[in-house]
Amino acid sequence: MGGTPRVFVQRGDREVSRVSPQIRELELQSAIPAIPLESIENSFSRNRIITAAEYDAAPYIVANDGDNLIIGTGDQVFARGSFLIGTTSFEIYRAGRTYYGDGVKRKRVFGLISTTEEEVLGTEVEYLGFASITENVAPDMRKLLINNGTKEIRVGDRLLTRKVSTIDATIFPTEPTAEMSGQIIAFMGEENLASQLDTVVINLGLADDLAIGDILSIKNEGSSMTDEAERSKMSFRERMRSLFNQDNLVIPGNDIGTLLVYKTFDQLSYAVILTGTEPAELYDQVVSP
Repeated sequence: MGGTPRVFVQRGDREVSRVSPQIRELELQSAIPAIPLESIENSFSRNRIITAAEYDAAPYIVANDGDNLIIGTGDQVFARGSFLIGTTSFEIYRAGRTYYGDGVKRKRVFGLISTTEEEVLGTEVEYLGFASITENVAPDMRKLLINNGTKEIRVGDRLLTRKVSTIDATIFPTEPTAEMSGQIIAFMGEENLASQLDTVVINLGLADDLAIGDILSIKNEGSSMTDEAERSKMSFRERMRSLFNQDNLVIPGNDIGTLLVYKTFDQLSYAVILTGTEPAELYDQVVSP
């Protein structure tokens, strides 16, 4: 061609097909990925929430077997109370906060916050360690060895039967079986905010069909505003009436994170924050995802 030698190779007739991008659909095994327990269990609280009657009925430490002023790991103590036959191991607790009503109901009146307390939902007891019986001293008294103490143990601290964890090594988070709507009512410690892997107390529990492994969304508080366009059409008297009646528009809150429920009680639960776009505050809503 054009005086220049060319070599052409013909491999026979072939069909040419054009390849275009395609979407391949695969069925997910779980809508929410599984979570290894070891990655979050250090964030779990060992506290419990019980009734005042349960606390009062629990055996209690009456004396230290020795001259030590501080009771800790390796010490032996005497405890008095009603001991279940066959039970030899106990966890040691001390009474802490008491929760009321639907948690604590919060109302805004002219920018101020007021609270109303209702029935007691439960008393939080702080975990201090565990002990085992070494001797039956009397029908209502036992001698125990402090196997492990995480904090200073005192006379008067209570003994509760040890509970075996019901959480498997791999957690498969689920959505609640019923629609949930509650609040974060407390944090661990004295913090004012909670972020990823912090534990919070929510005012939902077994009575609400909440279960260990359930996932909930965290929503920050919505805002209220006045519809100025609507108010401009009102007379002065109507505007004043709407002000005192608090006829405001409520703007819904935004999703700011998710939490995983890991301990459930009758009306309250412990949950750990898995994800968050901003810190959670007290009284933020927790709802079905």
